[in-house]
Amino acid sequence: MIAIKLKLFVLSFIMFSGIMLAQTTVKIGPRVTGNFNIYNEKGLTGTWNGIGVGVGPTIDVTFGRILGMMVNLTVFDMRNFSNSQTLNQVNVESSFSLSYLSIDPMFKTEFSGFYMVAGPSLGIKLNSSGEVTQTVTGQAPVVQAQNVETKSIRFDISVGTGYTFKLSQDMGLGTDLMAYIPVSDTFNFPGLSNSIFTLKLGVSLKFRI
Repeated sequence: MIAIKLKLFVLSFIMFSGIMLAQTTVKIGPRVTGNFNIYNEKGLTGTWNGIGVGVGPTIDVTFGRILGMMVNLTVFDMRNFSNSQTLNQVNVESSFSLSYLSIDPMFKTEFSGFYMVAGPSLGIKLNSSGEVTQTVTGQAPVVQAQNVETKSIRFDISVGTGYTFKLSQDMGLGTDLMAYIPVSDTFNFPGLSNSIFTLKLGVSLKFRI
C-alpha cells in the first residue's frame, strides 16, 4: 500500500513538473534605471539626497500564469547624494558618490502583464568618493576630499511593481518602480546608524528565449 502511494506521489510530481515546465517562460534583456537616493543618519541635520543611474541585465521567469521569479543584476548601481548649507556667508556643499554591483533575486506575482516583486538585494561596493566645497562670497571655492570608510557589502529589501508591454510574440517592454529598504549601514561609523533609501524607475527590453 505504501509503495503504491509512493508511486502515485512520484507520478503526480512528474506530471506536475512537466506541466510547469511546459508553461514556463523565460525572458532576458537589458535594463536601465534612474535612482533617487535619500541618505539617513542618526542626528544628521538637513536634507541629503541625490540622483544616479544603473545599468545591467534582467531575467524574468514565469511558472504557469501568475507565479515566477525576477533577477535584476545591476553592474553599475550609482547611489549619489549631497547637501548644501550656508552659515555666516559661507556655503558648504558636501557630496558623496558610491557605486555597487547589485543583484536582486525576487519572487514575482503577475496578472496580465502587471506584476509585483519582493526579495533581498545584495550590493558589492565598486567605488566610493566624497568631497566638501566651501565657498565664500568674492573668493575662490575651496575643495577638500572626504575619504570616508564605507562598508564593502550592502543589504537591502527590494519591493516593487511593474508592467510588461507586449511588443511582439517574443519581445516586451518592461517598466518598473522599485523601493530599496536598507538593512545594513552604508558607512563604517561605529555605533552610528546610517543608510541609503533608494527609489528606482526602470525600463527594460525583454526577449523570450
